[in-house]
Order: sequence, then C-alpha cells, then structure tokens
Amino acid sequence: MNLRDLEYVAAIDRYRNFGRAAEACNVSQPSLSSQVKKLEERLGVELFARTNAGVQTTDAGTRIVTTAKEVLRSAQRITDTAAEYHDPLAAPLRIGVIPTLAPFTLPYLSGSITQIAQDLKVIYREQPTNVLWSELEGRVIDVALMSGPVTATGFRFTPIFREPLVLMVSQKHRLANATSIDATDIPIEELLLLSEEHCLREDTLALCQDKNLGIDLSDQILATNFLTMSHYLAEGIGCSLVPNLSRAILKCANPDMRFIEIDGDTYGRDIGFVSRQGCPREHILMALCDQIRAHPPQGVTVLA
Repeated sequence: MNLRDLEYVAAIDRYRNFGRAAEACNVSQPSLSSQVKKLEERLGVELFARTNAGVQTTDAGTRIVTTAKEVLRSAQRITDTAAEYHDPLAAPLRIGVIPTLAPFTLPYLSGSITQIAQDLKVIYREQPTNVLWSELEGRVIDVALMSGPVTATGFRFTPIFREPLVLMVSQKHRLANATSIDATDIPIEELLLLSEEHCLREDTLALCQDKNLGIDLSDQILATNFLTMSHYLAEGIGCSLVPNLSRAILKCANPDMRFIEIDGDTYGRDIGFVSRQGCPREHILMALCDQIRAHPPQGVTVLA
C-alpha cells in the first residue's frame, strides 16, 4: 500500500465515479480500477460497490477512506513543512480566524496578502478561539487572527490594531437616535450575548462586570452570530455589543439596525496574529502586519 493507492480511494469516494476519479488523479481509468481492485484483494474487503445507481462506498470502505484522508493530510503537512523551510512562499499559508472577525475581514485580509505576496496561496479556517489554539498546537494552521492579549508559552502575539466595540440596537429601541453613549449608560440588563464558544462573550462579561448583565432577557435566547442577533434585536429583543468592523455588513443585511459609539477606548479589543515561536513563516507574517498597519481597515486604531 502506498500514498498513491490512498489518493485513488479518496478520489473515488469523493466523485463516486471511476472515470472522474481517474481524471482527477491524472491516470487512466483502467489503471485506477486495476490498482483499487488489487488493494481490495490485499485488504480482503470490498471498498466500493459498483451498482446501477453508481459507485457506493461500503461500510468498511467508509472507515478506510476516512483513515486514508487523514494519512494524506499528514503526508501533505510533511511536504508543506519541508517547503516552509526551503521556500516559505511555496507552501500555502494557513490562517485561522475567529468567527467574530472572519465575515468582516477576509476580503480585506486577502487583499493585504496579495499586496505583499501575490502568488502566495492562502487557506483560511474560521474556528472559535479554543479550536484555533488546538490547531496551532497541532500545526493544522500556521497563524491565527484573534483578540489578545496572549501569554501562552511557546507562542507569540503580534498586535496590529485596536477595534472598538459599538452598541447595536434596533430603530425601535429608545436609544436608536443616539450617536454616542457613555459606558455607564449602556443598558447592560438588556445585553444579548453570543453563545459560549465565542471569546467576545467573555470580553463582554469582563467589560461590564455586573451580575445583572442580560437579566431582563430570557436565558434561553441563543445566537451564534451577529446576523442572527440583529434579527432578534429587530424583533424588540434587547441590544448587543458588536465589533466596529461588523457595522457595514450588518447594516446592509438588516437596515433596521442602529450603531452607537461608546465614549472612551475601554470598550474595544486588540486584534493581532498568534504564531508559534520559531515559525518559519515569521517574515511573511511580519510583512503582512506591516501592510495592515500601513493600510488599516476603516474604523480601527493601529497598534505598534
């Protein structure tokens, strides 16, 4: 058994067609079919059932294909790791982004990367903060864009900008006509929070420091993203703290929303990249940070 065999079975499982799988693997269909048959004989199990409805992966095949894909991913990481040290631009840059940033920054981030390395391929992964930490440790991703500060041993946090938080309310809310508000006047008893996997939930709890946060709302209300939250608010349910970079998209998606700036700089979060110490892509990351600081997204304050 070799990696090529695993590529064949993964391709057949994906396309459910021997001809398309052979084309994807750049091999003739008879050659692919023959090799897979030999593999089935060697393993003593049928991987794929050929039926009138097409190719179906058997129960045993499903489990074997899952392992095959894991092996192929590991083999690719070996190749990418070697490429990182030989030519850091040769391997894709794998960037993780927290969900409260990804929808509002990816086009900007992609444009910034193009400015410093036009031919660099980038793979993005939107994941909650705790998952990004696991993926950094497991080298599934190279860097993660998240809120700081970060003090974890073996990792480096490079801040790039400070993003204010703003109060989002519906046009029916009593504060809808306000353009700014003092932090002490935030109606914390009405605040709707994101679900627990989001770090912004913890940031909001820490900033408000009040046991009455959200007390006027049902504890069964749940939102995993800001768009859903805006629809709740449009129905007359509370208010919420959201990142400043989300304003344009949320306003476009839900014109009923109003955004109120909070006086002072307390209500904000520091955004930056987390990388492993000794990461061979460090010079690319530093160039990207410099590019972002020189041309930051609108509505943030650059951090040195």
